[in-house]
Amino acid sequence: MPDSLDRSFKYTMQDTTRIYIGGRMTYREMIEWDDVPFKIKSIVNKEFVPDAGSAETTFAEHFKKLEKDSFLFQVLKTLKTKIKVDLPVLKKGKNGQSVVYKSKLCTIDEYLDFIKNPDNALRMEDGTVTEPVTEEISFSKLAVMIYSG
Repeated sequence: MPDSLDRSFKYTMQDTTRIYIGGRMTYREMIEWDDVPFKIKSIVNKEFVPDAGSAETTFAEHFKKLEKDSFLFQVLKTLKTKIKVDLPVLKKGKNGQSVVYKSKLCTIDEYLDFIKNPDNALRMEDGTVTEPVTEEISFSKLAVMIYSG
């Protein structure tokens, strides 16, 4: 059974302009869940799964390997993809230091630049490393509707 952090990042929602998918959902879960729009399932099955090599991959895992010169990157730009990422920040308080997270909404370009830069991981004095967390991926409904890949 997935832990509570995993479950809190597995969801799908829509508003009038965008489709939002939790950053920890695997491609298989997206394809199987009834709440995921059929067009997203089709795009994931046709474009994402073959590029990732496994339906058990998440967006976050897949994007770490994504290159800006790839076809999938162009698909993501066409879909007007935005990624919500939680950045670890060191907070100093009366009881010492703690890690808090600040949310940032990025385009796919900004996101890839960010996650591929090792300086964006928070390194603690004891040597532990806290990496940014990919919280959510969203696509423009209009872009998804007109996508014909």
